[in-house]
Amino acid sequence: MKIEKVGLFGKFNDSSVSETLDAVRKIIEQQGLSVLIAETTAPSVQGPRIDTSQPVEEQIDLGIVVGGDGTMLNAARMLAEHDLPAIGVNLGRLGFLTDITVDDFDTALQSIRQGRYRKELRTLLRTTVLRDGETVYTGVSLNDAVISKGNSGRLIEFETRVNGQFVSHTRSDGVIVATPTGSTAYSLSAGGPIIYPNLSVFSMAPICPHTLSNRPIVLDEDAVIEISELYCPEVHANLVLDGVLTCELNGTETVRLEKSLKKLCLIRIESHNHFETLHDKLGWNG
Repeated sequence: MKIEKVGLFGKFNDSSVSETLDAVRKIIEQQGLSVLIAETTAPSVQGPRIDTSQPVEEQIDLGIVVGGDGTMLNAARMLAEHDLPAIGVNLGRLGFLTDITVDDFDTALQSIRQGRYRKELRTLLRTTVLRDGETVYTGVSLNDAVISKGNSGRLIEFETRVNGQFVSHTRSDGVIVATPTGSTAYSLSAGGPIIYPNLSVFSMAPICPHTLSNRPIVLDEDAVIEISELYCPEVHANLVLDGVLTCELNGTETVRLEKSLKKLCLIRIESHNHFETLHDKLGWNG
């Protein structure tokens, strides 16, 4: 992988990370690389910016994302759209997506430039909301898509079909459709399975289902999931992608979920161990 131009992504408009971003940029420039700052990074971080009105892939060779996994989620959609790889630099505790510490960044970047790395292609989820046969919303997420009951204290009801085949009529607080990347996020707290990152599958987990036999299910990533016949008493239901409310649902919609045509290329240093990350984040070491 040839690296000459780097895009630097910081936490969305958060000036508190300016000092760290400046330190990371200095390391990048000391290695003879040019740096452009992502448009969403806080204005207090000085330097030329990525021009999103022009092809991003012509301006940078890869994105370096400084922050936590949430920062990576925001940057991932843009980087994947332009077929650009990503490196995650963590500001706090070890992250699932941002696994290089600031102290180790200089050495890690040198190793990556020397070819000592591996690529992980991460599946993204494409969500389409149709109302009366017309598309009213389309979005892409790296972790998950969630349909929830919103502010109602009552259960919502919905029907689920996979590849046109009826699966279930569910009464619950909602449903989570997660990628392997998102299997260790909200889906995990709802009882969903931990999925190894490079598997080509989705998981679908109900949130607090009224029928306890309604359990999470793992589906091939080529499956098309459709959720319809939504009934949410008193208020609208919510569609949330990667933790961000994107659309309110009034019950007349069909929500279609399928894999995106794009994938995120995540660059890992050779020493990265997914199971060590699980130990650290989930407390498996006791």
